[in-house]
Amino acid sequence: MVHGGMTVYEAAQEIGVDPIIAQLRLPDLCVTAPPSVVAPTPIPAMLPGVLRRMVVCVVPVPAYDQLRSSGNILHAAASALCAGLSQPLPEQAKGKSLVSRRPLAVPVPAEACRPLLNLAREHFGGDYHRAGGWAIARGVGMALLLPSKDDLVQPCPAPVVVAAPQQPPAPPARTFAPPRRRPDTRAPLPDDSSVPNGDELRTRREALGLSQRDLAAAGGFSRGLVAEIERGRRRHILTRLRMSETLVALERDCPSAPLASPELEPVLTAEPEPTAQ
Repeated sequence: MVHGGMTVYEAAQEIGVDPIIAQLRLPDLCVTAPPSVVAPTPIPAMLPGVLRRMVVCVVPVPAYDQLRSSGNILHAAASALCAGLSQPLPEQAKGKSLVSRRPLAVPVPAEACRPLLNLAREHFGGDYHRAGGWAIARGVGMALLLPSKDDLVQPCPAPVVVAAPQQPPAPPARTFAPPRRRPDTRAPLPDDSSVPNGDELRTRREALGLSQRDLAAAGGFSRGLVAEIERGRRRHILTRLRMSETLVALERDCPSAPLASPELEPVLTAEPEPTAQ
């Protein structure tokens, strides 16, 4: 297919787009001519860094809201851009503009490329993004003036170096040792030689005629504990002392005759019955 004396591939290479995209939609910048014309039609200058004439314009927020309410925002923005570029230029503003802006990608028609570049070069310092947004705002009816030199020059603010506040040095961490529990004061144990051993306790028990079970019931021991003490397997002083005191109490209760085993157990284990009043 030949357009304006050029093939699709040549036209795509000329305007800087992909040949596949050019086959889908040939840009309007390639003005078609009759096939008899061999020389290609001169192509207007393209905007730098754009693809298929899509320009990102920074549009004032009131104009952006008005375009969005129109339905097709891209078609309305392109029409407003052409209308704004065709209007006579107003006066130059004296101060800075405080209007907020929003970016909008607008398809710029071929006939509006050159006026947009001229407007950006003459009054916007070459910033065609802001020039396009200004023209769109003028096209929708906003009364905007040309930006002043102070508004165009936006120097980068010097970086403010904020010194970090110096904090006082943290005190060293203090370690606290938990207070140790003082050992409980215990009564001193009696001398081991002053307490009878297992053989002596067994001899005294047999002299009273008591069995190991009787002595265990009288002193609150178990029979196995009595047997182990008498055999010498349990040699704790306090246990032997308690058993000796039990034998002394039994000897005091029965000083003359030894108690028989069947008669001693009820007396030592049974509780006294309450007397009727």
